[in-house]
Amino acid sequence: MKMTLMGTGTSHGVPVIACDCAVCRSTDPRDTRLRCSAYITEPARIVIDTGPEFRLQAIRYGIRGLDAVLLTHSHADHLHGLDDLRIFSHTRSSDASPSNPRSLETEGKGIAIYTNPTCLRDVRYRFDYVFKEVQLGGGKPKLDMEDNSCFRPGNPLVIGGLEILPVPLLHGSLEDSGYLLSETSPRDGRKHSIAYLTDLSFIPEESVSLIQENAGILDHLVVDAIRIKRHSTHYNFTDALALAERLVPRHTWFVHLTHDLSHLQVEAFTAAILPEYPALLKAVREGGSVGPAWDGLVLES
Repeated sequence: MKMTLMGTGTSHGVPVIACDCAVCRSTDPRDTRLRCSAYITEPARIVIDTGPEFRLQAIRYGIRGLDAVLLTHSHADHLHGLDDLRIFSHTRSSDASPSNPRSLETEGKGIAIYTNPTCLRDVRYRFDYVFKEVQLGGGKPKLDMEDNSCFRPGNPLVIGGLEILPVPLLHGSLEDSGYLLSETSPRDGRKHSIAYLTDLSFIPEESVSLIQENAGILDHLVVDAIRIKRHSTHYNFTDALALAERLVPRHTWFVHLTHDLSHLQVEAFTAAILPEYPALLKAVREGGSVGPAWDGLVLES
């Protein structure tokens, strides 16, 4: 399994508009952060979240086709690039005409979008034109909206050999979906996993158990860790470390980072408090890592 983190920033992105702080002026490329999104290239082509920079991310990382999209929740920074999926699935094209009204009609139901019921409702409200007849021309995405709540241990979503389990989370009071992505490795015949848990302030015990009992070898944990200071709807650094201490991944990656600290400053902060987390410290000593992710980071499992 291969996952590229296409964006690792908070809802403002970094640099922040009209900000002249040291991080927003940084020349370290790891301090430039688009809104959170991930692209799985092997064994299937799957995007997690289509934020407002999805077009730029798709061009930057060479997305030329998709098998499915996983949405975590309906906030703008994770959703509002959804229309750019039309390049992968048209209902009508700009060269359509009365004599050829569906010249680029995609066969079937369209590209599969998996998310929770709250996000399904919000997509249909905010992107209502996608689901009704509109005038010819321009094109729109053809989306097959699927409720992910039917997938659970023993009945995972399977795409191209990749097993996917939604991980219920709360982002403040908003229903949110993390994802546990697993594949049996041809190297050792064992299940290896990546857990992608962005935008959370609370994880139910059942969700912790779901990961612990179904991950096999948890190679990577990608987790919301917005800053040092506590936040009402996001994990901060110590929240993220406390969860990682329970899940014990080989590598722990912070995402949804603000411009409060630079990449190097987050690394230094994490290294300073890591001795408080013995399981993570052991993982690091055995070749693992704990610290901030960055745009373009490739995770392999």
